[in-house]
Amino acid sequence: MDSERTEEYLEAIYKEQSKGGSASTSFLARDLGVSQPAVTDMLKNLESKGLIDYQSSKGATLTDLGVERALGVIRRHRLWERFLTDVLGMTWDKVHEVACKLEHVDVPEVEERLAIILGDADTCPHGRSIPDKKGHVREEKALPLASFRPLQRVNILAIDDGDSGLLREIEERGLKPQVVVTIIKKREDGSLELEAGKKGIRLSAKLAAVLRAEPVAVHRPGAVKEETPLSKLTAGHSGILKGYTGERSLLGRCLSLGFTPGSVVKMLENFNSGPVLVRVHDTEIALGRDLAEHITVTRSETVR
Repeated sequence: MDSERTEEYLEAIYKEQSKGGSASTSFLARDLGVSQPAVTDMLKNLESKGLIDYQSSKGATLTDLGVERALGVIRRHRLWERFLTDVLGMTWDKVHEVACKLEHVDVPEVEERLAIILGDADTCPHGRSIPDKKGHVREEKALPLASFRPLQRVNILAIDDGDSGLLREIEERGLKPQVVVTIIKKREDGSLELEAGKKGIRLSAKLAAVLRAEPVAVHRPGAVKEETPLSKLTAGHSGILKGYTGERSLLGRCLSLGFTPGSVVKMLENFNSGPVLVRVHDTEIALGRDLAEHITVTRSETVR
């Protein structure tokens, strides 16, 4: 139990530290649901173990050892979330609380098998980066949805909260990672009006605050387009097939499915670490992610 509590503190401190600051005792008390005196006692204990640097006036930051421990917990948590949704079929609003319990199972063989089963997934179901087994974490460049301008098109990347109620509300509105929306209107109370395809969506300030996104690049006619694996296309976007990587036997498989150089391929659904559903030559085809990762396309940002 002491070990679990330690990991919960390290995870909470990392979450706050990753925003560019330190974790105050008041923040930790709110986040972990404990009293401030209890937080102070725990922080002194963690400092004595070399896991944090703590000053009562500035709060707590993780040492290198503390960061290593925190990222290990976060990796297990997000791997379990992905397993619970992709393999066990649980809805994404329920997996956070279960993963909070499973993240403390620190058995390297179990963690390794999880990663293998999931195909070394790099994001959790909510779009947050999964640290790799060496403790490296991909930089998250997503910005708050409310920071974008009206008429700007953005790609939803992540939901920055595990609250089940918020997640259900977001899902009911059809918003999830890799969905492209247009900001229609920003209101003074922080609420937003969006458009996804031809569907209008209204978001309260509370929902808008937990969504993270990136701008959708606009390419000028004739501009050089970016080459990318087919697996990286977002739903609704198209690309022109350029070639293949990997073993030579892959070429035959691709040609037999109609993936010939110069073909226009449209992404219909991208299931993150799972398969992709695409349209090529007016035929819908489901591809395993391993194959989609070896098909190179020239990305087009035009949604059709």
